[in-house]
Amino acid sequence: MKYIVLSFIVLWSNCSYSADSFKIYISPLGSDFNEGLTNSYPIKTLSRAQDVLELYKPNQPVEIHINQGTYFSQSVVWTYTNGHSITFTPINFTKDRPVFDGGGNVDTWFTLRKSNSSASNLKFRYIKVQNYHTAMSFEGNRSHVSNWNSENELYGMYFYRIGGKYTGFGNSTAAVRFVNSRNNSIANTHFVDILNNPAGASAIHAIYFAHYSSNNEVLSNRFLRINGDPIKVRDESNYNYIADNRFYSSGRVAFYQGWYCNADVRGWNLDDSNSDGCTKPSGECPSIGNEFRNNDLYGGYDGAIKVFDVREVDNYCGTLSSPRLRTSGNVKYY
Repeated sequence: MKYIVLSFIVLWSNCSYSADSFKIYISPLGSDFNEGLTNSYPIKTLSRAQDVLELYKPNQPVEIHINQGTYFSQSVVWTYTNGHSITFTPINFTKDRPVFDGGGNVDTWFTLRKSNSSASNLKFRYIKVQNYHTAMSFEGNRSHVSNWNSENELYGMYFYRIGGKYTGFGNSTAAVRFVNSRNNSIANTHFVDILNNPAGASAIHAIYFAHYSSNNEVLSNRFLRINGDPIKVRDESNYNYIADNRFYSSGRVAFYQGWYCNADVRGWNLDDSNSDGCTKPSGECPSIGNEFRNNDLYGGYDGAIKVFDVREVDNYCGTLSSPRLRTSGNVKYY
């Protein structure tokens, strides 16, 4: 999958939508009594968009056109896929993005819950998400490697004021989280003010690849003011490629953190008796083959930090077939 996203960056502005797509229209002034099949009668929520798709079950690409404006306190658990792309996009491309604002009262804006080992093909373009505990979570099954989702894209997104600092839900672990989710791309996206309260700073990350989330790409994004390590990779999340990004005032210990829960060190927490213990019954293993290359590094949240921090022993699950991390071309500006 490497370098595919860079080609997409060049082509995106020149592409047009297919007349064969199934279209849904959303507006802040819409009504969920509508079906949203024309922009004259738009719906108001993403939850209603999913209901319409479940009703019509289109066997074709889907485009969800989102009018500019602010959508307050929306949250959706998305389960609908049809084997084609489903694109969430502004209705037109101006300097103003559609904004989804959680108001500090909503946990997660968008959760994909799909673990049927097929491509979910969700594409998100130029949407701003702010004031949520977590912005997005792509959830396969963390306990079974074969139960994944894949082929999702974030392009030109803007995540702002995400984390425990802005909500009443305690510490957040991520702005965007992937659990057994593979072959995804995150490109040309902004992560700004991704913050927990100081006591929970180490828990939050801009992007968190966990439990078999492999072969993902993180390319040409901007990270600004993140008080946890901005990129975290955990538990057999292999061959992820992180390159050509810019990190400003981001990171507590390092810009990249590789970790897994070592039960020999932490013990188990299968019955809520050990708050620091491991919770995945099958155990966790190191991730391998990840790359962190050609990133511009402008300092951590509180000053100078390491480029990367790979934690726990390498041979916990046996001899590694590839190094846990390869780096090159990263430039410090501090």
